[in-house]
Amino acid sequence: MDFQTHLKSYLNNEEIELLMDSLKKPAAHGLLLNIDKMDEKIFLKKFPNIIRHPIVKNGYIFDKSIYPFGQYFYHEMGVYYLQEPSAMIVSYLLNPQNDETILDMCAAPGGKTIQCSLLMKQTGVVYANDISYSRCLTLLENVERMGLGNILITNNDWSKIYQKYLNYFDKIILDAPCSGSGMFRKDNKFVSDWTYSKVLKYADEQKRLINIAYQMLKPGGELIYSTCSFSMEEDEEVVLSLLNDFDDAQIIDISNQSPLFYVNKKKPIGVHLFPYIFDGEGHYICKIKKSSSIANNPKISQLEERWFGNFLFTLPKKIKIDQLNIIRFGLKKYEKRGQDLIPCYHFSHHQSAKSFIPNCIDINIIDTRAYVKGETVATNIEPGWYLLSYENIPFSFAKSDGKLLKNHYPKYLRQKKFII
Repeated sequence: MDFQTHLKSYLNNEEIELLMDSLKKPAAHGLLLNIDKMDEKIFLKKFPNIIRHPIVKNGYIFDKSIYPFGQYFYHEMGVYYLQEPSAMIVSYLLNPQNDETILDMCAAPGGKTIQCSLLMKQTGVVYANDISYSRCLTLLENVERMGLGNILITNNDWSKIYQKYLNYFDKIILDAPCSGSGMFRKDNKFVSDWTYSKVLKYADEQKRLINIAYQMLKPGGELIYSTCSFSMEEDEEVVLSLLNDFDDAQIIDISNQSPLFYVNKKKPIGVHLFPYIFDGEGHYICKIKKSSSIANNPKISQLEERWFGNFLFTLPKKIKIDQLNIIRFGLKKYEKRGQDLIPCYHFSHHQSAKSFIPNCIDINIIDTRAYVKGETVATNIEPGWYLLSYENIPFSFAKSDGKLLKNHYPKYLRQKKFII
């Protein structure tokens, strides 16, 4: 069965034609602004031709030929995160609250995790997991760059450990692996690789994963299930399988959240984002609640600090870490070298860095360009540690000897070319 034929299970001929025509257009690009680092008014003054996301607060859609946002130094400083406009809606609809414990089950490269963290004001904890170790490293790089401190990055197959976390999470994101038809505009390889047998293979895996995810959800908790597939077999039918397995699973209607959502008339479960209606690549999203007549226990935060080797890490609250393969335990703050504590790059991008080292120096564009290449910067300030910023946005620690600011910018970043 070819792609267009299988869509006839829930779309009429006109809708299929509109969808196929939209897939021939260029891919959409979006970003999520970190307003803790740059005020929205300043951002819009710098980039006036950007378009506001029609649904997500602090979200934007842009033309890559006008603004190469991935090349700007603002990107490295964590001023924004580049994220596909449809995918950005998932965490927004989950509506994470301060101090919650959230699992992003298939998190890499990290957009939904990062959005949750920002919406939670970096309180609570987001467990950001990916089964691929290499993808976890990409996730780690993005979390460090954004300077987020409430994220636990793990590299686990949750099917092997989920029984240790039954009824544990306040909210869960399952952005499930899928056949990828929502990626057709982004990469042609998804077009040539698509087969109906692949849809059915992924549907079986998705049903297994959503069943596991639901069991880890607290009574009263909420689960967002999403895919970048247009196939009903991977979308509505996966949710239906969950409803058949669990009597206490309830669908939360999100169809009224935006007129840009498409609802399957045959099986009105969740919503689709189609490129001919919404300027994104395409997504399916469904929100599910585990019913409960029992009130959740009050959430108590207590800062947790742990040493792993010579490094000190912190998380905003104590959590369970049974059988987890941990890649990053929250905020990487210091490295111990003899009697000295060396502040880490991750910490320099975190919102609390200024309170740790009040000696923040805002350096000019010439010194910034030199510093990110690994050079020292001339100074006459007192010896000691300083937090460097550019346009009042911190990006690195440096140590003064009274004459020079010695470079502590990560070596792997010094080879990158930024637009500053």
